[in-house]
Amino acid sequence: MLGLFLVEIGSEGGHRVDFRLLQMRLVSHLRARVRNGELSERALARLAGISQPHVHNVLKGTRLLSADSADQILHRLRIDLIDLLDDPGADGGFRTGSANRPVSREVPLLDGFIGRDYPYPRAAGPERYAFPTPDLEGLESPVAARLTPDALRAPMLRGAGVVLLDRAERSRESPDDDGYFAVDLCGSGAIAQVRQVGRHLQMRSQPVDEWQCVPLRDRSPLEVIQGRVRLVLRHL
Repeated sequence: MLGLFLVEIGSEGGHRVDFRLLQMRLVSHLRARVRNGELSERALARLAGISQPHVHNVLKGTRLLSADSADQILHRLRIDLIDLLDDPGADGGFRTGSANRPVSREVPLLDGFIGRDYPYPRAAGPERYAFPTPDLEGLESPVAARLTPDALRAPMLRGAGVVLLDRAERSRESPDDDGYFAVDLCGSGAIAQVRQVGRHLQMRSQPVDEWQCVPLRDRSPLEVIQGRVRLVLRHL
């Protein structure tokens, strides 16, 4: 099961890396190379043998790379798997034995689950969850949240897993149709696309759904929209 098998790395650093983290490091590396202009999304799609929209969503963190696609990218870009066990640098390259830049950083984990049968978790508990440092850059108020399985969500969000949320107001006050947001529905939680129409909010769980009004119940939109999804980690 992804995320349960752990590999010890070095006796000095004491880092632990699981398959989930290795995949996240690969995506962080690819994201940096696209950002730096070394690769285009179209070229990366050709290398991986998948569609450009799928690559775009992988780089956004809302889709996962299959093992076959990841292997093909590693082979075509000549990235050795052992490189992923080292610390990724700020420029997307890999460094060995970096003492100044942590491999990952822990963020608070909300105390509860996001799902239709659970009240939205309002506060962080004592647990923390680690994400690769590059994926946290630029986020002002990151938290992790656990998802319950839900067949009505978009495909990449249906299974149980963990999402990285940015709770900064600027990421929530102007929701766009392309993003997914954690929504507090007063009694349950949801992950959905959200848009503001006048003084009202509308949401849909996946692009094929109809937009539905969200009852604000004298709450502000920022009280309903709790965070923007930045990364999705599915437990397979």
